[in-house]
Amino acid sequence: MRISERSGYFVADKDGREFIEENFNLIKIMKSNIIMIVVISALTFACNNKEEPKVHITSENSGTFFKEKLSNQKLMDSLENRALCSGDTLAYNELKGIYYIGGQKVTGLLYYSLIMSNKYNYKRASYDVYDILTHDKKVLDDKTKKMANDYLEKSK
Repeated sequence: MRISERSGYFVADKDGREFIEENFNLIKIMKSNIIMIVVISALTFACNNKEEPKVHITSENSGTFFKEKLSNQKLMDSLENRALCSGDTLAYNELKGIYYIGGQKVTGLLYYSLIMSNKYNYKRASYDVYDILTHDKKVLDDKTKKMANDYLEKSK
């Protein structure tokens, strides 16, 4: 039996059982809504406060990196030993990369290229001898040109 109506809720009997049940349901809905709002707010706040990973930009280029390798005596001794004493082509190619990019192609690599070409018959080293000898063709004399061409033939 309905006595009065308050904002959509009915008060039924003297003890107000129907009114209490509807208020209880309303309170449950409000609690779940508040919990959802708190969780969403916390997630939004947590996501917005993440620090971006900092990227350190340096002006170091590959030439600088390989010049540092070139000055690392322990590394260079190890690579030289493996290339010259064992014919290790991986060590030779790493030396080659260090000398080329480190700006020491002409002055540093010729010795290792000659040994790898003559002692171990490594064709890539033969081509490197040719490449180094013909680096500046303006100053190339006939004997050096012939020697360079011999190493070019040996590289095939």
